[in-house]
Amino acid sequence: MQRTSKSLVGRLARTGTMLAGALAIVMATSAGPATAQDGKPVRLVSHRYPALEFYAEKMKSALPGVAVTTDLMPNAQAAELQTITLSSGSDSIDILWGNDLTITNFAANGWLEPLDEFFEKYKDEFKLDDIAPAALNAVSYNGKKYALPILTNTMLFAYREDVFKDKGLTPPATFEDYEKAAKALHSPAMAGTVMTLKGEGTMNEAHWYLNAIGDGWFDKDGKPVFNSPNGVKAIETMKRMAQFAPRGYTANGNDESTILFQQGAAAMGLQWLTRTGAMENPQQSRVIGKMNWVAPPGGKQIVVADSYAISRFSSKNKDTLFRLLAATLSAANQREGSDRAVPTRISVLQDPELQQRYRYYRVLVPALQNATSFPKFPEFKEVSELVSRRIVQAVTGEMPVQQALDTGAKEAEEFLTRRGFYKR
Repeated sequence: MQRTSKSLVGRLARTGTMLAGALAIVMATSAGPATAQDGKPVRLVSHRYPALEFYAEKMKSALPGVAVTTDLMPNAQAAELQTITLSSGSDSIDILWGNDLTITNFAANGWLEPLDEFFEKYKDEFKLDDIAPAALNAVSYNGKKYALPILTNTMLFAYREDVFKDKGLTPPATFEDYEKAAKALHSPAMAGTVMTLKGEGTMNEAHWYLNAIGDGWFDKDGKPVFNSPNGVKAIETMKRMAQFAPRGYTANGNDESTILFQQGAAAMGLQWLTRTGAMENPQQSRVIGKMNWVAPPGGKQIVVADSYAISRFSSKNKDTLFRLLAATLSAANQREGSDRAVPTRISVLQDPELQQRYRYYRVLVPALQNATSFPKFPEFKEVSELVSRRIVQAVTGEMPVQQALDTGAKEAEEFLTRRGFYKR
């Protein structure tokens, strides 16, 4: 029996008009239950932005004799259409785009084709061992690969290279180095570090601390470990670092932290690699040529990936669909598309020409080798929101760290129990 993600379906149930519209699309493009569609083009349903538009176009000519149609749309609309189509067992979608959350949800529901057999079969032909392991892990569920990563995103450690040199400091390799440097550089004019706790920022920032210092979020059985002695040590460290963050740091998201770097108001801290280019924008940045990046101290920062998966219900030959994906995501295409997205292939990341063009490429391979994904169960996004609120209370001193984390652990277990998580 397929297990439908209650969180995702619940959200869909609250969007009546959109639901009806998406259902109409499904009915118009499918005869109902999965039926053979020989002779019809392969259909891709995907979110759209420049990188995804690039690869969707490449897919159309990736395999000779394989025709492809592409339906590109906003994220929410794509996820909605995919959910309705797959939950009905319709074969009207063959290939779909997904992020970490949707891939986990859809794999847990049994809606995606496992790719391990094809991966092994075509590993040599398409040089699939070249794909960064962290990117593959981001698209895996319960030890199986359910997608091929299109592009990856992780957090790097940004720092003001000029200020570090002036102070005789080197980029921190440990949390102890990080804390010492933040204390040495903190001043009324420049915060020692950024700390991004607005919205999902808390989840991203805490993920680094909890995995590099603590024992992670949950154990293999889904029981909280973020409140273990090591977890408390991790958040205590985060709390100490907060004293070197800008005022109002709890209201800082990625945009605000980026602006702090651009204005020379922060010396260092975590930064999504997709934000690194903003440091070189002459219309917005005062620190052009002054920022540099290394792998975060201790590693274990978050890594996410956009990816392509194959619908389990597609009537097309799954072998052909996999070869289509592997050809689309070739090293040549990733090299050509490097101005739109961060490649997932190590050979492209290590290309000397690209490393010259994109300075952060030099640190991406070591950063990705130690990066970690969020826990792989569909309810994590919702339960992490409960825990993140308690982490903010711990960091700001509203609650003692142990008490805040114990409260979060209790709430997390109660939530997962209500969802029937521990009975699966």
